[in-house]
Amino acid sequence: MKAGNAYHRISFFAKLSSRDAYGASSDSWDYANPTIETRGEIRYTGGSKTLSNEEKFYSKNIELIVRYRSEIVETMKIQIDETNDLWMITYMEMLGRNESLRLTIEKCNDGLRIITNDTGLLITDDGGDFLTDESGNLIIQ
Repeated sequence: MKAGNAYHRISFFAKLSSRDAYGASSDSWDYANPTIETRGEIRYTGGSKTLSNEEKFYSKNIELIVRYRSEIVETMKIQIDETNDLWMITYMEMLGRNESLRLTIEKCNDGLRIITNDTGLLITDDGGDFLTDESGNLIIQ
């Protein structure tokens, strides 16, 4: 990777797993605090268009090259250039001897939604319903 080609701002978000009172696993990502922030090179390697239930869906195949970091794992989600789009890692390959990583990524179904209220800022990627209680506090269901 040439340093001059790494001009995209890349944020990596680590997966946080927890268990509820019933023992069920719940996965989440802390979008307010990226685990890793770096620069990277993006190459568009192709795309496709599919039709499902009379609705068109477009997808892009993207190859992302970043400097090697041992903290980067396949369960992370990625944000490119501070957009609201989130990307999942589908394939990781180490280039050279711990020089750089080639990541094949695909776009997640949902992007980031930013909601503000009196109590602060909430950033989420799920398609959940947003409710408020009597005092105006935000509740996620």
